[in-house]
Amino acid sequence: MSEKIGSTIKGTYRDILRDAEGHTIEDRGWQNNTILQGFRSLLAGFMMNETAAGITGLVVGQGDPAWDTDGTPAPNAATTTALIRRYNPIIPFSELDVVFLNQNDQVIAGPSSRLQITATLNSTYPTATAPATSYPLREFGLLARFDGTEILINNIRHPVLHKEETSTLIRIIRLYF
Repeated sequence: MSEKIGSTIKGTYRDILRDAEGHTIEDRGWQNNTILQGFRSLLAGFMMNETAAGITGLVVGQGDPAWDTDGTPAPNAATTTALIRRYNPIIPFSELDVVFLNQNDQVIAGPSSRLQITATLNSTYPTATAPATSYPLREFGLLARFDGTEILINNIRHPVLHKEETSTLIRIIRLYF
């Protein structure tokens, strides 16, 4: 008989879109995202002392425009390994704000079973492609490196969010172990 300790691995996210003056245009609130099989493989690799590097970056993508009329499908945790249409480059770990959280989701100094990853996508991301002035965002994911291979560990597909060149998107992701 196995014993379950604590809760399952879970992810949530929140998107806050601000205009050029810093005013909030849209705040979508906290929503669930999908922990992928790659995340579980990464944890197992850590436990086996395999060559693993935690979060290496964040990817965002435009997803499939058909989702706007057909509905946004949830990623399949067991089979999703990449975004549908990702923007490049990735947002590297060095540009993410990553902190530990306590049981009340407050920032703490030491290790805990909760992480918060914040990415700020300003006017330079995604890279401007003339004549576009708005970038449709419908998906994102966290990347990690395991045994020299980049893997997607967390993913969400969401209704389209149009990010103008002059706007800033603050994407906050929380992982609960």
